[in-house]
Amino acid sequence: MSTTAELRQGNIAFQANLYESQNPVRRWLHNTRREWVMHMFEKIAPPQANFLEIGIGCGIYTVAMAKHGNVTAVDINQDFVDAASAIPRVSATRADIMTHKFFPTHDIAVCSEVIEHIPDSLTALRNIRTGIKPNGYLILTTPNSYSTMELFARLLSIKWVVRLARAIYGESVDDLGHINRMTRGQLQAQIKEAGFIVVNRTDRGLYIPILAEFGGVTGARISHWLARRFRRSPILSNLLWTQCWLLQRPR
Repeated sequence: MSTTAELRQGNIAFQANLYESQNPVRRWLHNTRREWVMHMFEKIAPPQANFLEIGIGCGIYTVAMAKHGNVTAVDINQDFVDAASAIPRVSATRADIMTHKFFPTHDIAVCSEVIEHIPDSLTALRNIRTGIKPNGYLILTTPNSYSTMELFARLLSIKWVVRLARAIYGESVDDLGHINRMTRGQLQAQIKEAGFIVVNRTDRGLYIPILAEFGGVTGARISHWLARRFRRSPILSNLLWTQCWLLQRPR
Protein backbone atom coordinates (compact mmCIF):
# COMPACT_ATOMS: atom_id res chain seq x y z
CA MET A 1 0.00 0.00 0.00
CA SER A 2 1.14 3.55 -0.73
CA THR A 3 2.82 5.43 2.10
CA THR A 4 0.17 8.15 1.61
CA ALA A 5 -2.64 5.81 2.67
CA GLU A 6 -2.97 7.18 6.20
CA LEU A 7 -2.83 10.88 5.29
CA ARG A 8 -5.78 13.18 6.01
CA GLN A 9 -7.42 16.21 4.39
CA GLY A 10 -5.33 18.70 6.36
CA ASN A 11 -2.03 17.33 5.04
CA ILE A 12 -0.35 18.95 2.02
CA ALA A 13 0.72 15.57 0.64
CA PHE A 14 -2.89 14.34 0.79
CA GLN A 15 -4.06 17.34 -1.23
CA ALA A 16 -1.26 17.02 -3.78
CA ASN A 17 -1.90 13.30 -4.24
CA LEU A 18 -5.43 14.00 -5.46
CA TYR A 19 -3.96 15.50 -8.65
CA GLU A 20 -1.32 12.79 -9.00
CA SER A 21 -3.38 9.76 -7.99
CA GLN A 22 -2.37 6.39 -9.40
CA ASN A 23 -6.07 5.80 -10.11
CA PRO A 24 -6.85 7.31 -13.56
CA VAL A 25 -10.45 8.26 -12.77
CA ARG A 26 -9.63 9.83 -9.42
CA ARG A 27 -6.80 11.79 -11.03
CA TRP A 28 -9.07 12.98 -13.85
CA LEU A 29 -11.88 14.01 -11.48
CA HIS A 30 -9.58 16.52 -9.80
CA ASN A 31 -7.61 17.61 -12.83
CA THR A 32 -10.65 18.38 -14.98
CA ARG A 33 -11.61 20.95 -12.34
CA ARG A 34 -8.04 22.26 -12.12
CA GLU A 35 -7.86 22.68 -15.89
CA TRP A 36 -11.07 24.72 -15.95
CA VAL A 37 -9.96 27.00 -13.11
CA MET A 38 -6.57 27.64 -14.68
CA HIS A 39 -8.10 28.23 -18.10
CA MET A 40 -10.42 30.84 -16.60
CA PHE A 41 -7.81 32.90 -14.78
CA GLU A 42 -5.37 32.71 -17.67
CA LYS A 43 -8.16 33.94 -19.97
CA ILE A 44 -9.30 36.91 -17.86
CA ALA A 45 -6.17 37.96 -15.94
CA PRO A 46 -4.82 41.40 -16.87
CA PRO A 47 -1.02 41.87 -17.08
CA GLN A 48 0.48 41.69 -13.59
CA ALA A 49 -2.84 40.85 -11.99
CA ASN A 50 -3.54 40.99 -8.28
CA PHE A 51 -5.01 37.65 -7.18
CA LEU A 52 -6.88 36.71 -4.01
CA GLU A 53 -6.83 33.00 -3.19
CA ILE A 54 -9.37 31.68 -0.71
CA GLY A 55 -8.16 28.28 0.48
CA ILE A 56 -4.58 27.38 -0.41
CA GLY A 57 -4.53 23.60 -0.13
CA CYS A 58 -1.42 22.11 -1.70
CA GLY A 59 -0.78 25.37 -3.57
CA ILE A 60 -1.54 24.07 -7.04
CA TYR A 61 -3.31 27.32 -7.97
CA THR A 62 -1.05 29.51 -5.86
CA VAL A 63 2.01 28.60 -7.92
CA ALA A 64 0.16 29.09 -11.21
CA MET A 65 -1.28 32.49 -10.23
CA ALA A 66 2.10 33.74 -9.02
CA LYS A 67 3.35 33.35 -12.60
CA HIS A 68 0.77 35.93 -13.70
CA GLY A 69 0.94 38.45 -10.86
CA ASN A 70 0.90 38.95 -7.11
CA VAL A 71 -1.11 36.63 -4.88
CA THR A 72 -2.73 37.27 -1.52
CA ALA A 73 -3.66 33.86 -0.11
CA VAL A 74 -5.62 32.94 3.01
CA ASP A 75 -6.29 29.62 4.70
CA ILE A 76 -7.10 28.38 8.20
CA ASN A 77 -4.41 25.67 7.95
CA GLN A 78 -1.05 27.01 9.12
CA ASP A 79 0.92 24.34 7.24
CA PHE A 80 -0.70 25.43 3.97
CA VAL A 81 0.05 29.08 4.79
CA ASP A 82 3.69 28.35 5.63
CA ALA A 83 4.23 26.44 2.38
CA ALA A 84 2.62 29.18 0.28
CA SER A 85 4.69 31.88 1.99
CA ALA A 86 7.81 30.37 0.44
CA ILE A 87 6.50 30.98 -3.10
CA PRO A 88 7.77 34.19 -4.74
CA ARG A 89 5.13 36.93 -5.17
CA VAL A 90 2.81 35.29 -2.63
CA SER A 91 1.67 36.82 0.65
CA ALA A 92 -0.07 34.15 2.71
CA THR A 93 -2.02 34.64 5.93
CA ARG A 94 -3.82 32.35 8.32
CA ALA A 95 -7.35 33.74 8.39
CA ASP A 96 -11.03 32.83 8.51
CA ILE A 97 -12.80 34.05 5.39
CA MET A 98 -15.97 34.60 7.41
CA THR A 99 -14.40 37.41 9.44
CA HIS A 100 -11.16 38.46 7.73
CA LYS A 101 -11.15 42.06 6.50
CA PHE A 102 -10.40 42.25 2.78
CA PHE A 103 -9.74 45.32 0.67
CA PRO A 104 -11.05 45.75 -2.91
CA THR A 105 -7.63 45.61 -4.55
CA HIS A 106 -7.81 42.27 -6.36
CA ASP A 107 -8.58 41.68 -10.02
CA ILE A 108 -9.43 38.01 -9.56
CA ALA A 109 -10.38 35.88 -6.56
CA VAL A 110 -10.17 32.09 -6.69
CA CYS A 111 -12.23 30.03 -4.25
CA SER A 112 -12.07 26.39 -5.29
CA GLU A 113 -13.54 23.59 -3.17
CA VAL A 114 -13.91 25.72 -0.05
CA ILE A 115 -17.49 26.81 0.58
CA GLU A 116 -18.73 23.24 0.97
CA HIS A 117 -16.71 23.21 4.21
CA ILE A 118 -18.41 26.36 5.55
CA PRO A 119 -21.90 26.35 7.11
CA ASP A 120 -22.69 29.94 6.08
CA SER A 121 -21.44 30.22 2.51
CA LEU A 122 -23.54 33.31 1.79
CA THR A 123 -21.63 35.31 4.41
CA ALA A 124 -18.37 33.95 2.99
CA LEU A 125 -19.32 35.01 -0.56
CA ARG A 126 -20.30 38.48 0.62
CA ASN A 127 -16.97 38.86 2.40
CA ILE A 128 -14.98 37.62 -0.60
CA ARG A 129 -16.79 40.22 -2.71
CA THR A 130 -15.32 42.99 -0.55
CA GLY A 131 -11.84 41.94 -1.65
CA ILE A 132 -12.53 42.21 -5.39
CA LYS A 133 -12.25 45.36 -7.48
CA PRO A 134 -15.40 46.63 -9.22
CA ASN A 135 -15.69 44.64 -12.47
CA GLY A 136 -13.29 42.08 -11.00
CA TYR A 137 -13.94 38.34 -11.02
CA LEU A 138 -14.49 35.40 -8.70
CA ILE A 139 -13.67 31.90 -9.94
CA LEU A 140 -15.74 29.59 -7.77
CA THR A 141 -16.04 25.80 -7.65
CA THR A 142 -17.95 23.55 -5.28
CA PRO A 143 -19.58 20.10 -5.53
CA ASN A 144 -23.07 19.47 -6.87
CA SER A 145 -25.11 18.24 -3.92
CA TYR A 146 -26.66 15.34 -5.83
CA SER A 147 -23.70 14.39 -7.97
CA THR A 148 -22.91 10.70 -7.95
CA MET A 149 -19.60 11.47 -6.22
CA GLU A 150 -21.22 13.37 -3.34
CA LEU A 151 -23.95 10.76 -2.91
CA PHE A 152 -21.35 8.03 -2.46
CA ALA A 153 -18.93 10.30 -0.56
CA ARG A 154 -21.49 10.54 2.24
CA LEU A 155 -20.53 6.95 3.06
CA LEU A 156 -17.00 8.09 3.94
CA SER A 157 -18.31 9.15 7.34
CA ILE A 158 -18.34 5.40 8.12
CA LYS A 159 -14.90 4.22 9.24
CA TRP A 160 -15.00 0.77 7.64
CA VAL A 161 -15.96 2.34 4.29
CA VAL A 162 -12.88 4.57 4.50
CA ARG A 163 -10.69 1.55 5.28
CA LEU A 164 -12.16 -0.35 2.32
CA ALA A 165 -11.63 2.62 -0.02
CA ARG A 166 -8.00 2.94 1.08
CA ALA A 167 -7.46 -0.75 0.40
CA ILE A 168 -9.00 -0.48 -3.08
CA TYR A 169 -7.19 2.71 -4.10
CA GLY A 170 -3.94 1.90 -2.31
CA GLU A 171 -3.58 5.56 -1.30
CA SER A 172 -5.05 8.21 0.97
CA VAL A 173 -8.83 8.43 1.23
CA ASP A 174 -10.61 10.49 3.87
CA ASP A 175 -14.03 11.84 4.77
CA LEU A 176 -14.43 14.87 2.51
CA GLY A 177 -15.69 17.05 5.34
CA HIS A 178 -18.44 18.53 3.18
CA ILE A 179 -21.05 20.07 5.48
CA ASN A 180 -22.62 22.50 3.00
CA ARG A 181 -23.51 20.67 -0.20
CA MET A 182 -25.62 22.82 -2.51
CA THR A 183 -27.66 22.32 -5.63
CA ARG A 184 -27.11 24.60 -8.59
CA GLY A 185 -30.27 26.53 -7.75
CA GLN A 186 -29.31 27.02 -4.11
CA LEU A 187 -25.87 28.31 -5.01
CA GLN A 188 -27.18 30.55 -7.76
CA ALA A 189 -29.54 32.20 -5.27
CA GLN A 190 -26.62 32.85 -2.90
CA ILE A 191 -24.49 34.22 -5.74
CA LYS A 192 -27.21 36.73 -6.60
CA GLU A 193 -27.78 37.71 -2.97
CA ALA A 194 -24.04 38.19 -2.44
CA GLY A 195 -23.98 40.73 -5.26
CA PHE A 196 -22.31 38.84 -8.10
CA ILE A 197 -23.41 38.34 -11.68
CA VAL A 198 -22.81 35.08 -13.55
CA VAL A 199 -20.46 35.33 -16.52
CA ASN A 200 -19.89 31.64 -17.20
CA ARG A 201 -20.74 28.32 -15.61
CA THR A 202 -20.30 24.62 -16.32
CA ASP A 203 -20.09 21.25 -14.56
CA ARG A 204 -17.13 18.87 -14.51
CA GLY A 205 -16.29 15.30 -13.55
CA LEU A 206 -18.43 12.16 -13.44
CA TYR A 207 -17.95 9.44 -10.84
CA ILE A 208 -19.32 6.03 -11.78
CA PRO A 209 -18.93 3.45 -8.99
CA ILE A 210 -16.97 0.28 -9.86
CA LEU A 211 -15.85 1.81 -13.17
CA ALA A 212 -13.90 4.45 -11.23
CA GLU A 213 -12.26 1.93 -8.94
CA PHE A 214 -11.48 -0.82 -11.42
CA GLY A 215 -11.83 0.64 -14.93
CA GLY A 216 -8.31 2.05 -15.21
CA VAL A 217 -7.50 4.26 -18.18
CA THR A 218 -10.48 2.91 -20.12
CA GLY A 219 -12.74 3.82 -17.22
CA ALA A 220 -11.38 7.37 -17.25
CA ARG A 221 -12.03 7.67 -20.98
CA ILE A 222 -15.60 6.41 -20.63
CA SER A 223 -16.23 8.76 -17.69
CA HIS A 224 -14.87 11.70 -19.68
CA TRP A 225 -17.01 10.80 -22.71
CA LEU A 226 -20.17 10.52 -20.62
CA ALA A 227 -19.42 13.73 -18.69
CA ARG A 228 -19.25 15.72 -21.91
CA ARG A 229 -22.69 14.44 -22.88
CA PHE A 230 -24.26 14.84 -19.44
CA ARG A 231 -23.05 18.46 -19.43
CA ARG A 232 -25.49 19.25 -22.25
CA SER A 233 -28.51 18.20 -20.20
CA PRO A 234 -30.04 20.49 -17.54
CA ILE A 235 -30.99 17.37 -15.58
CA LEU A 236 -28.08 14.96 -16.11
CA SER A 237 -25.52 17.70 -15.51
CA ASN A 238 -26.55 17.65 -11.85
CA LEU A 239 -24.87 14.23 -11.62
CA LEU A 240 -21.50 15.78 -12.50
CA TRP A 241 -19.30 16.36 -9.49
CA THR A 242 -18.15 19.98 -9.66
CA GLN A 243 -20.06 23.19 -10.23
CA CYS A 244 -17.76 25.73 -11.91
CA TRP A 245 -18.72 29.41 -11.88
CA LEU A 246 -17.09 32.55 -13.26
CA LEU A 247 -18.65 35.50 -11.45
CA GLN A 248 -18.18 39.24 -11.68
CA ARG A 249 -18.54 41.98 -9.13
CA PRO A 250 -20.49 44.75 -10.88
CA ARG A 251 -19.21 48.29 -10.74
